[in-house]
Amino acid sequence: MDYEVFDWNSIILGVLATCLFAECIILVVRVNSMRNKMEVEAESIRKEELVKYEKKRNELEMLMKEREFELKSEYEGMLARGRAAKREQEEKLAETKSELVNAKRASERAEIERVRYAKMQSECKKLSDSYAEKLARISGLDVSQLMEEARREVLKKCESDLSEYRSEILEAGRLSADSQARRILADSMQRLSSQLPQSSLTSTVKIPDEAMKGRLIGKEGRNIRSFEASTGTTLIIDETPECVMISSFNPTRREVAKIALEKLVADGRINPSSIEQSVDEAKKSMEQRFYDIGAEAVESLSLARVNPDILALLGRLSFHLSLNQDTLLHSVETAKLCAMIAAELGCDAAIAKRIGLFHDIGKAMPDSDLSHARAGASALLRSGESEIVANAVEAHHGEAEAKSIYAAILQVADSLSATRPGARMEATEGYIRRIRTLEKIASDFDGVESAYVLQAGRELRVMVSPDALSDVDAARTAKEIRKKIEENSGNSIPVKVTVIRERRYTA
Repeated sequence: MDYEVFDWNSIILGVLATCLFAECIILVVRVNSMRNKMEVEAESIRKEELVKYEKKRNELEMLMKEREFELKSEYEGMLARGRAAKREQEEKLAETKSELVNAKRASERAEIERVRYAKMQSECKKLSDSYAEKLARISGLDVSQLMEEARREVLKKCESDLSEYRSEILEAGRLSADSQARRILADSMQRLSSQLPQSSLTSTVKIPDEAMKGRLIGKEGRNIRSFEASTGTTLIIDETPECVMISSFNPTRREVAKIALEKLVADGRINPSSIEQSVDEAKKSMEQRFYDIGAEAVESLSLARVNPDILALLGRLSFHLSLNQDTLLHSVETAKLCAMIAAELGCDAAIAKRIGLFHDIGKAMPDSDLSHARAGASALLRSGESEIVANAVEAHHGEAEAKSIYAAILQVADSLSATRPGARMEATEGYIRRIRTLEKIASDFDGVESAYVLQAGRELRVMVSPDALSDVDAARTAKEIRKKIEENSGNSIPVKVTVIRERRYTA
């Protein structure tokens, strides 16, 4: 039994040994196969790299041959240019030598001519002295006296001729200057496209329907009274469909009223409180509007680096009228004329354009005690403008000495813009002056907060402070205002004076 177990184990071990031996043989065969394969692949790679190397070497040899050919061509070209330059230098040298020989010959001829001229001059002097002595013997005068007499006669003749010649030159220069000045002014006026002034004292606001007119009037007219009292304008509600008009001689008040009314119409809530709120907001928005209008004017003239304060003042000029001429449009027109004239005279057109635009900026500063020319010049200096610009603005009405030609250019351009046919209208300016006089008369009284002229100058509405004046004082103030208007204004149109004393209580 034990012998049999041992025998099976031996058999199993023998089988396992045989398998292990076979596996080793297989591994040896595989290793040899992989080694042969690797040697074949290595040989293939070596051949491929050798082919690439040969190809790269051939390419480099071709490039070197091409570069050698290029360098050889460049060298031959440089050699040819050098030979050409050498030939050119030799030709110039030959020409220089020829010119030098000619110059020597010319110098010799000139020396011969100089000697001959000196000899002839000496002979001429001798003949002149001999002739003078003969004249002296004939006339019985000394030679020096004859020469002095001849000198006086020649001098007298020369002075007479020079005087006539000077007069002719001056007259020709004056005529030429006048003609040139007329041409410059005519060209400048023809090249400028200007608009005729529009005498407009009203603004129109569209409304969505006719029912809005009743809401604008309000119960017993309280809304329209509140609107007119807050804005200082007259609201005209007539039969014109889908629109109402705002009337006022003051363009700023009219614009504030228009903005406020458009907001009220868009909102739909119309009462004294909302009217006052809309008017206050419109007045605040006017500052930004002034700036935008000024910036637009500066941009239209392509000017750079303008102080924001100056832009706001320019915008205010759009709501200022001079004999019914928009002052900002007049300033823009003057700037264009200044630029054209300066270009014709050879001056800096950009500086002339700035001077023309800023020349009436002082009119936007009504609180200044100075004239508009001096006030504008002072504001420009504070805003960083140059001395040339400020001096021309200050001198354009002769209030200061002009320090540059730009002041004269500004005076001419300002006159052209203001005096051209149709530029200004005296009738409207007289009406506005009368309206301002009425408002000033009322504003001078104590206790008066504001005064507005309505109904085309037929009504003067005065707002007084309830704390400063009583009802009796308000009635007396109305009579005093009427009396002062009769004494000072000389107004032939009847004016209705309405004094309003209103006190509000809010709990």
